[in-house]
Order: sequence, then C-alpha cells, then structure tokens
Amino acid sequence: MELYRIIATFAVLIIHFNVWFVGDWPLPDYDISNPTLFRTSQLIITAASIICVNMFLIISGYFGIRLKLSSVLRLCMFIALIHVPLYFAKCITERDFNILALFDRLYVISNSGYFIQCYFMLMILSPVINAFIETYRRSCLKWVLLFWGLEFWFGCIMDVEELGYRGGHSVIHFVLMYMIARCIRFYEDDIKKIKPWIWGVGYVFFTGIIVLTYILGFKWCWDFSNPAQILSSVCTFLPFLYVTYYNKAINWIASGTLAVYILHVTIRIRSILGHIDKHILDTNSYPMYLVQILGVIIIVFLVSDLYGIICNYISNRIIKGVDEKTKNIFNFK
Repeated sequence: MELYRIIATFAVLIIHFNVWFVGDWPLPDYDISNPTLFRTSQLIITAASIICVNMFLIISGYFGIRLKLSSVLRLCMFIALIHVPLYFAKCITERDFNILALFDRLYVISNSGYFIQCYFMLMILSPVINAFIETYRRSCLKWVLLFWGLEFWFGCIMDVEELGYRGGHSVIHFVLMYMIARCIRFYEDDIKKIKPWIWGVGYVFFTGIIVLTYILGFKWCWDFSNPAQILSSVCTFLPFLYVTYYNKAINWIASGTLAVYILHVTIRIRSILGHIDKHILDTNSYPMYLVQILGVIIIVFLVSDLYGIICNYISNRIIKGVDEKTKNIFNFK
C-alpha cells in the first residue's frame, strides 16, 4: 500500500507538470479533426493521472483513520515545518519580514490547499463515519452507492452549487471515497476471487471513458466525482490487495510523500517549476520534453520526499509524549 501511495504522488506531479504548470488547465478544446501529438498525448496523460486525489483517499479509507489529538497535532506540525521555513526563505531573498505574515503561516490548515483542509475535516468526521460503517458493515454498501449516485446527479449532472460538491473538491467527496474504500475492506475476499488483470483492463477502459467524456464536451469530465474517475482509481488500487510484502525502503520513502504534494504547489516553488516546465516544452520537441520533464519530476519527488522525511522525524520527536499524556482526550478507536 505504501508503494501505491508513492505511485499516487507521482500521478499528482505528472498531472501538474503536464497541464497546470504549462498554463493549459483546463485543457483547450480538443480538435478531433486535427489530433496533434502534443494535445493527444497531453489529454491521455491527464486522463490517466487525474485520479491521483481519489487514490490517496482510497488509501485512507482502506486502512481507516483513527482520530487522536496527537495525529492532528502531528499533521499541523508537519505542515508548519514546510510553510514557516519557506516564509523565512522568502524574507531572506526579498529582505522583507512581517510578524503578522509569520503568524499567518502558523494557521497551517487555513493556509493550506483544499486537499489538506478537506482531509482535516475528514479526520474530524472519521469517528462518526467509522461508527456507521462498523455498525452496518457489508450492508452499508447500498447506502454508499446511493450517496455516490446523489453526488453524481447533483454535483455533475445538475451542477447544484448550493450543495457544495465543487467537482469533488469538497468534504462530501472525501467522505464518499473514504466510505467506498471501507466497503472494499469488507468485500476484500470476494474481490480476490477475480483475476487481478481484470482491474488493469478496467483502468485502461475507464481512462478511455474519461477521454471520451472530455471529447464529447461533458463539463464534469475532470471532476473527481466523475464516476469514471472513481472507478478508474478503484481499479488501480485493487491489484495491490493480491500481494502482501514488507519493504523498509518503500515505507521510508512513502513516509515523506505528503511533503511532495504540499511543497510543489506553494506559490514560489510552483512559479519556479512552472517556468522550468514551460521552458523545456518551448525549447524541445514533445517526445524530448516528456523525457526531460520526467527527470525533473523524479528530482522534485526525491528532494521533496527527503524533506518530508526530515519533517516527519522532527514532528514525531516533538509530539512524542502527546499520545500518552492525552490518550483519553480526543482519542477515538
């Protein structure tokens, strides 16, 4: 599962470098009468990697979130160890320090992107969700499917803004993906009766459906709540249920992946990476661009991940005694 987390992190980097950083998000209308190599490849790569957020949520749902005060503090400390040093680096380069701006960086959840904010709310809601799922177990699948259908109808088809679906960028979607993954846990033995290669075919099939919804002009094609995206992410996850092994190196690398997600989308680093991405695209053929940008992605991953491992070590040391001292406070099994 930690290997799957690493793959999900690479998917995040791929989609950001492939589209967002080169200024093409959302993707321009695809001219089916003139399918260039660049636009066709960009479309396929985007459709194949857009499921990255759902992949992360499936991991959380499969293992389950066990809310503890120390877990919340550890997350806040981890994020602070990213944002505060970046602010001091900005102060040094621009020779400008503002105490209010520093305090602003300490509001770590409020100043993080939608993913951290929604995930934080998912953590807070997890005891209630877990209680519901543990009570109904396999029979809760029908409620999850109903929930899924309502999200698709109101969020994608009807686009009802008042309900706050926001194309899957919402707590509602995070809860749904968490519940889907919990159901996978209950049906794991039945799932393993199916040949694992079926899920690989399913991933390719649903990636094709995502491409098709884009070409046909469905405005919700890139929504995380797009059923094809949800099914595609599930298909990538299920093969990992068939093989169990332990690898210290993979677990060590996976422990820093959250930093990869946070660091590369901070304003200053995103700007630098965007300029690099655009320069490589403008000065090379597209095939050569893909080769070079893959190298950049690997470097960004390794540097960010190493920093994340350091942040993990520091935050764990600081929060070390909190578990014992607060075991009866804000601690749910």
